Amino acid sequence: MAVRDIGWVTIGANSSTGWFVHGYTAKESVAYSIVVFGVGGFPTPLGKATLTQGETYEHVDGTKAHKVYIRNNAPFNAVNVHLLAQVESL
Repeated sequence: MAVRDIGWVTIGANSSTGWFVHGYTAKESVAYSIVVFGVGGFPTPLGKATLTQGETYEHVDGTKAHKVYIRNNAPFNAVNVHLLAQVESL
């Protein structure tokens, strides 16, 4: 069970972002998760976000790509979000 750290992004309060992740083989299954840290001018900033795994694409060369969406649910501060991918092969 391999886990890949895809990267991180800072998302403003009540904002969202989309991420296009590619480079998987046709025989790999991917499940995404996030690690959230609150940032901002508060003593204990809220870290709260929602991950939605969207469309899956197959390129002409047989590789796969996925579109994921991350929404910051913290009303007053930004969050830092690390996107992780658990990759399994057939």
